[in-house]
Amino acid sequence: MKTRHLWAHLVSILFHPLTILTYTLVFLLSANPYVFGVSRLSEKLDLLLIVFSTTFVLPALAIFLMVRLQLVDDLQMRQRMQRVGPYIAAGVLYSWMTKNFLENTDIPPVLATMSLACTLAIFVAFVINVQFKISLHAMGSAGMTAILFILHQSYPYARIGLDLPAVGHIEIGLLTMVFCSILVAGLTGTARLTLQVHQPKEIYWGYLVGLIIPFLAVPIAKLL
Repeated sequence: MKTRHLWAHLVSILFHPLTILTYTLVFLLSANPYVFGVSRLSEKLDLLLIVFSTTFVLPALAIFLMVRLQLVDDLQMRQRMQRVGPYIAAGVLYSWMTKNFLENTDIPPVLATMSLACTLAIFVAFVINVQFKISLHAMGSAGMTAILFILHQSYPYARIGLDLPAVGHIEIGLLTMVFCSILVAGLTGTARLTLQVHQPKEIYWGYLVGLIIPFLAVPIAKLL
């Protein structure tokens, strides 16, 4: 049982919803760095650091401070109303990032759109939280599936190159990544149920919202 919970915690950390935009940028830089005006991911480490700091480190730090100030019981935020403060903190930071992406002509529109999708997902989850708790992990993992599918539609022939020690260089298509993300979404939902942080209904709602929001963000981004 301890090993099972350990793996559930590990999955929850690796696929934390705050990491989604960073993963999106990594996938996009790996699959098609040329839309950023570079030839490899390493040439945009500054952008990657900014995105990771703004969308993961700062929101996580805000949540940690809320725990230390006893505004939130623990990092799991099991009580629905304790999620209000973290939602607001993340929403402000993601909104700022999205605004800068939409106004910066050096940022590919597809990345700005995915940033908008993550921002919208936070605010939709905030509204849903008024009635009942929703799994952000399920929403994030399902959102990653939708994002990868949108990236595949935008760049159907793009492939992600990986250098593995025992295998060598391999290339993976974005459509393959979509199927892998479906498995990850199932694993993430299982992990949250294993940790008894969510009920099945909260997981299913997370999946539904996560899948829908990125596709809604596409026409909204075009209007903006």
